[in-house]
Amino acid sequence: MAFLSEKLISASGGVQEATDDDFNLVTGLYHFDGSDGGTNSTFLDSSSNSRTVTEVTDVVQGTISPFSGPVGHWSLSPLVAGTSTAQVGYETESTTAMAFGTGDYTVEFFVFLNNLATVGSYTFSVVYDNNDATTRQIGYFYDVAQDGNVYFYPATGATGSNGRVLISNPFGRWIHIAQVRISNTQYVYVDGVQGASVSDYLNFGTSAFNINLFHRYQALSGHFFSLEGKISNFRVVKGSGIYTSNFTVPTSPLTAISGTTFLGFQDGRYKDNSGNNITATNKGGNFYLPFSPFAPDSSYSPSVRGGSVGMGMSAFQTVDGYLEVASSSDFDYTSSLCVDGWFYMTSSPGDAQNAHALVNRWAATSGDRGFLIDIESTGLRVLVNQGGSTNVTVCDPGSSGAIDRFSWHHFALTWDGTTYRAFLDGALEGSATGNAAPTGNGKVVRIGYNTNDHYFGGYISNVRIVVDGGAIYTSAFTPPTAPTTAISGTQLLVNGTNGSIFDSSSKFSENVVGNTSLNTSVKKFGTASAKFDESGDYIKLNYYDFVVFGQGDFTIECFVYFLATTSNGQGIFQLSNNYLNSQNGRGPALGTYDGTGKWYIYYGAGENQTNTIGNAVAAPSTNTWYHVAFVRTSGVIKFFVDGTQIGSNISYTGNYSDRYFTIGGWYSTSYLLNGYIDEFRISHKARYTSNFTIPSEAFPSR
Repeated sequence: MAFLSEKLISASGGVQEATDDDFNLVTGLYHFDGSDGGTNSTFLDSSSNSRTVTEVTDVVQGTISPFSGPVGHWSLSPLVAGTSTAQVGYETESTTAMAFGTGDYTVEFFVFLNNLATVGSYTFSVVYDNNDATTRQIGYFYDVAQDGNVYFYPATGATGSNGRVLISNPFGRWIHIAQVRISNTQYVYVDGVQGASVSDYLNFGTSAFNINLFHRYQALSGHFFSLEGKISNFRVVKGSGIYTSNFTVPTSPLTAISGTTFLGFQDGRYKDNSGNNITATNKGGNFYLPFSPFAPDSSYSPSVRGGSVGMGMSAFQTVDGYLEVASSSDFDYTSSLCVDGWFYMTSSPGDAQNAHALVNRWAATSGDRGFLIDIESTGLRVLVNQGGSTNVTVCDPGSSGAIDRFSWHHFALTWDGTTYRAFLDGALEGSATGNAAPTGNGKVVRIGYNTNDHYFGGYISNVRIVVDGGAIYTSAFTPPTAPTTAISGTQLLVNGTNGSIFDSSSKFSENVVGNTSLNTSVKKFGTASAKFDESGDYIKLNYYDFVVFGQGDFTIECFVYFLATTSNGQGIFQLSNNYLNSQNGRGPALGTYDGTGKWYIYYGAGENQTNTIGNAVAAPSTNTWYHVAFVRTSGVIKFFVDGTQIGSNISYTGNYSDRYFTIGGWYSTSYLLNGYIDEFRISHKARYTSNFTIPSEAFPSR
């Protein structure tokens, strides 16, 4: 199977960059290109001042940003599946805009299912709800049963009719589903082919959609079993059944055609792109990520789209890290001030004593403080101290109230010489008359922390402090649509564009451990590779959905170069229930075996599900590049070295649901790589099913 599409010849005669036809199924791509010695743990000031930005404890720098990709190339993804005690999903507001009456309509979306249900069944609901919690909904839903089939259930209010099988074994790939009503007949299409039809005379009045959410009636019995997967490009068209026969599935993001009343789950900002601005409320456990049925329009570039810093991002990572810039009189302002940036919360803030800190210059000593910007459970909090014991309250909380997680929000604090103003997503949250904050020593700038031990949980991007260069924002405004630049008066700009070890699939962040860095002397392709010295060096991938393969197909591949052999063996990568986990949950994982140096894989959740798969061949040599590929295809594990399958097929249909991925090691810090890795790629697809010619150039970034 070809891993690249053919190179395209431009009108001018030049050769364009090769593209990957399956890039939409790539969830991690590391070229490890950049300057010698570069890492992603060096946080730079992109203003002209080049201030030192100090990492305190564990902070990651990655590609997730407010500007990570074009509309249409994102999806909604639950972090975990719903259970009997937890719910995930979205609920749209109840509105007449989506009241179909007895007329025609179309509801369509793409869905990517990670794995089979283990308890009960998982439901990715597309339920047209009658908002009655005591009866069954009037509408329909889709159910993934334990037999591996997707069922369609129309509901008539009193009861739900028998399910109709739509598709079998739907896991690990994007599926397009379209539901159409034309002249009182409802048709359901799967990947453009009609899979069911049913008479439908229901009168849909003012109501709402539950999307990947529990059924209200079933919830009374604790049935929350929402999917573990992704939904993208969800479109509702009122008054028209746009598909009247089998059709070709759309190959580009859906647009707001005539009659479109809702178009969501296309970008990272909870936005309804229909023009109706219908609100879809996150009911918990969801986030957006740039993984979709459609490949991006261009390759990722942190200099164009910016990056972010991640701190204490979720229950999976609880380390309280932050960034700090030393105190300087340059931050003292006399005529104007602007502090702005973006944030993306992955954990919920508490009250004033447990708020999420964004940016502050706030001394420990009362009466010599500056400004403080926090997120509380009730909304945005902005305080300014002008000396003494009294703070100027700009907003506490802001007028918008509670702020949702898993979505990018823009914040700004400004002062025009008379009035302080606080903004959230361009809307004025509060204001207060005041003077400049006091000058003095000891007021460091902190991002993600304040002196009351408040830490931020999530990502912060494009933080800028402009001193005496104008307030910039004095009334409601449209948030920026491009990374922030260093305008006149900019004293600090941390925009995440400077890191070197980035995920070029534009999806995730990573944390460099030890002395892992880029090396320009030894590389397979591009300008550098990642160097590991066996002494505490590895990379933690800090996003948790992209390696949840479930029972689906996948490919993990890279080029690896061993500098030495060790008695303990050396790990190349590991998926587990914690980083470098020595107990259960190891798999898939790849490295070399204790003492023998033979290739060795873990393929299942447990110590005994291993295979010295390389016993049939010699151990890898030092100072040699090898292409390795760990593949699952239709329940069969295959391992390839330089395009040749090594060992026999292994039947394994286990559920890969762990979320911790390590590059450069496995088992423990005693089993780390001594060598280099280049072109590391993770795909939700079996790219290689038989012997193949290994790639002859860097993997495409689009």
